[in-house]
Amino acid sequence: MLYSSASKYAVRALSYMTSCEEQKIFTVDELAKGADVPKPYLSKILKQLVAGKILKSSKGPGGGYQFARPVEKISLYDIKVTIDGITEFVDCVLGLDACNDAAPCPAHYMWRDLRARTTTALQTTTLPYAQKILHEKALHPEGAKKKTKAKATVANKKV
Repeated sequence: MLYSSASKYAVRALSYMTSCEEQKIFTVDELAKGADVPKPYLSKILKQLVAGKILKSSKGPGGGYQFARPVEKISLYDIKVTIDGITEFVDCVLGLDACNDAAPCPAHYMWRDLRARTTTALQTTTLPYAQKILHEKALHPEGAKKKTKAKATVANKKV
């Protein structure tokens, strides 16, 4: 179970928003630049985050995107499911139609346990905690090897 590019970009954009404590509303341009995400792709992702009630949007002068609920109540699971859907958490890992405890595929029990642990980890990792880890990683010498503009920006923000 891997994050799609869209989910990764969503986490980067939301982490950037989290790091800017003084700013409440963000334009697509600000988020694209701050999170180093392509603007056209980010626009689609932001619409999904609004539909998933993670963000809310307002139009007109002074409009943009803001969190729809406290960031402490937004988990990586919420983001993943909003962007990619829930299929990885319920479908058979081998793609079989009939896979359950009564009729398991060869990987069913191992995947069921891994899926449960992964789900719990994603559900308990909140956006502020994820932003803190991204910030620490950006400051770490090994994390800096592949440092992107977004990581450098997040590293310079107050956590």
